[in-house]
Amino acid sequence: MGFRINTNVAALNAKANSDLNSKSLDASLNRLSSGLRINSAADDASGMAIADSLRSQANTLGQAISNGNDALGILQTADKAMDEQLKILDTIKTKATQAAQDGQSLKTRTMLQADINRLMEELDNIANTTSFNGKQLLSGSFTNQEFQIGSSSNQTVKASIGATQSSKIGVTRFETGSQSVNSGVVGLTIKNYNGIEDFKFQDVVISTSVGTGLGALAEEINRNADKTGVRASYDVRTVGTFAIKEGTTSTDFAINGVTIGKVDYKDGDENGSLVSAINAVKDTTGVQASKDENGKLVLTSADGRGIKITGNIGQGSGILASQKENYGRLSLVKNDGRDIDIGGTGLSAIGMGAADLISQNSVSLRESKGQIDANTADAMGFNAFKGGGKQVIVGYTSVSSYMSAANTGFSAGSGFSVGSGKNMSIGLGAGAIFISSMSAASAVFNVSAGSGFSVGSGNSQFATFKVSAGNGAGVVNETSGVTTLKGAMAVMDIAETAINNLDQIRADIGSVQNQITSTINNITVTQVNVKSAESQIRDVDFASESANYSKANILAQSGSYAMAQANASQQNVLRLLQ
Repeated sequence: MGFRINTNVAALNAKANSDLNSKSLDASLNRLSSGLRINSAADDASGMAIADSLRSQANTLGQAISNGNDALGILQTADKAMDEQLKILDTIKTKATQAAQDGQSLKTRTMLQADINRLMEELDNIANTTSFNGKQLLSGSFTNQEFQIGSSSNQTVKASIGATQSSKIGVTRFETGSQSVNSGVVGLTIKNYNGIEDFKFQDVVISTSVGTGLGALAEEINRNADKTGVRASYDVRTVGTFAIKEGTTSTDFAINGVTIGKVDYKDGDENGSLVSAINAVKDTTGVQASKDENGKLVLTSADGRGIKITGNIGQGSGILASQKENYGRLSLVKNDGRDIDIGGTGLSAIGMGAADLISQNSVSLRESKGQIDANTADAMGFNAFKGGGKQVIVGYTSVSSYMSAANTGFSAGSGFSVGSGKNMSIGLGAGAIFISSMSAASAVFNVSAGSGFSVGSGNSQFATFKVSAGNGAGVVNETSGVTTLKGAMAVMDIAETAINNLDQIRADIGSVQNQITSTINNITVTQVNVKSAESQIRDVDFASESANYSKANILAQSGSYAMAQANASQQNVLRLLQ
């Protein structure tokens, strides 16, 4: 090889290699200082695209986790608020239970109702003020709300929180049949009790014998209440239409087949002879006698068997001919607002047949706070008789026509005819409704022609049982809430329904909480795996890169030495010129 001066090929090769080593050294130092294997697209174009996609997914998953935690915060806020509402409802039910015994006076019951009213106000206050980030949670507006929990759109979890105001919870169904005046065998069926199947109860005899009647039927219904959701009570009570007047029973006077015989009694049963005579055999008849606050005779069957009077109890008793056979009224209650759909055989014996008017209504917790309207009270079973204790007497147009009829015992010469001074016509006028025939019922009741509920239509399921205004007939309003025994029982039912409603709402949001927690756990693991995959592509392996750096550093140093030697080799040309 010759000696050349103009072109030092060895030096150029050394420089070229030094430039390459310098680039490798710079890249290695860049990776070591940044911790990233890819610092620009030129480092790994496809790898950078994949890593950027993975980084975006990881960041989105991180925000989804935050969204999920926000959702948990919202649901936990609502849950804790409802927990306090449940404590309030427990207290309301406890106070209603306290009021549900006749050892309480009207004054103490009124005080208990005042406490309940305050508790309801606080329950509503919680429902109306519980919020998260300005969003109401328990007012009923938080429905079908979505939380994005995923890295792609529409990967959401939906949540709804039902309304918890007193007007929205505790909606309880009450239904009370007409007063039954017929014995028979009842085969009662609750239709679609679970939304699919019918539930048929064992046949029950409705009669005046021990172990029969509405009491036996209520026992059968209540024994299966855990399955059907329907509970029953009964009121077998015959109340005279006016205060007791002087009179005499016949020698064959009997109740439920037990002869009581002749009893002379005075106005107001002053010496208690009539009440005492009936009560003397109450253990056999199952019927107990008393007088109400208006001096009317009250016959009560405690065990729910029927009350059948034979012979003549006397006109002064206030018991009309149409009242001598009474099997009472059956009341049904269900802890939701849905209709209690019944069917079966012999339903007329319990006042729930096709020709009977069933009084029914759905009542919320708030409605028990104020005065109970007449129709609602009747549906709750406040009254022993359909129409608030007033008897509907068919076939007569007036008190006079009834009292003049031979079969009533009020005919001329009886001492109880119109104008006799015994005030019978006044008592009857206040205690009974007279209609000429069932076709005239629309003149008494709100049953208009063509309504689908007219006489003979067979449609007995009235939304409410109403009596036309102005005729002085029908049910009456009742005082609020727990101020009566029956009202206290009803508030217990309503409070129980409200507790069930809140428990259902809490259970629903609890399920959503569990779903969100599981989703958060899953996407947390996914996020870790995505970040790990990104790290494999983007992050530098320090051990490997340190080796690369050492290699590049050594080559850089050796390149400098090689270049120096290549330049020094040109000095040999001078020796040729010496």
